[in-house]
Amino acid sequence: SKSDTSLFILHHGSTIAYLLVYVDDIILTANSTTTLELLIRSLKSEFSMSDLGALHHFLGINVTSNPSGLFLCQQQYALEILDRAKMLN
Repeated sequence: SKSDTSLFILHHGSTIAYLLVYVDDIILTANSTTTLELLIRSLKSEFSMSDLGALHHFLGINVTSNPSGLFLCQQQYALEILDRAKMLN
């Protein structure tokens, strides 16, 4: 992406894949399971990495998959801020 140097996009024919990198955290998704598996194998051959499966948490954001897409929630982060400010009770 021209505006975000940590987002890499592969667009080949009808296949599209996104790779988002932040320090040592990576999100990888694609519209093709075959492409996704190929990219994971390719990355593992170049870098020491673990496939943690479906995305559940990234940079303090909880991610829940549902039929219409993804639900992003920062409830835990908000609770920690309130706790530090002694505003929970």
